[in-house]
Amino acid sequence: MKPSKLASPVLLPVISLLLWLAAAPLTHAARNDEDEPIRINARSVEANEKTGTAVYRGNVVAEQGRLSIKADRVEIRARNNQTELIQATGSPVKLRQQPDATSEEIQAEAKRVDYHVSTRKLDMIGEVSLRRGDDLFTGSMLHYDLGTRGLSASGGDQGDGRIHAVIQPRKQTAPPASYTTPSP
Repeated sequence: MKPSKLASPVLLPVISLLLWLAAAPLTHAARNDEDEPIRINARSVEANEKTGTAVYRGNVVAEQGRLSIKADRVEIRARNNQTELIQATGSPVKLRQQPDATSEEIQAEAKRVDYHVSTRKLDMIGEVSLRRGDDLFTGSMLHYDLGTRGLSASGGDQGDGRIHAVIQPRKQTAPPASYTTPSP
């Protein structure tokens, strides 16, 4: 059976994505971000201890370790004095994870970001754009695991209904040049 000429162009983005994920090392930072406190800065807050919710409004900045979320509105849900969910909405919500010594910075934008604190997973919904170094992923929904740096994305009903990826070739380090002594 002859291989199809279409197989190569169709599989190329999938193979590139798998290579991108394999090239992303696991983070072993000097400190664990999940052990860091969550710091919030906003214009106003409404909190209800009984329901375990707090709603921050007005140029909200929420940070935990190297993760930063900027939004118009942030709702925090807690249970048993443990933060479970940080839900941010805005036009757009901006997310940034600063790099450690072995990784590239991650920047993302979306209409809504749900950060599941205990599992360190992000759900980004609505006009999503995620950039890692020079690589770019766009779509209407993207799920990102901060621990494993794995992602899954989907297109949706808006636009052309597809995800788009731009994956730059990885720079190879040149092997050391060998020097030979010329013969007399």
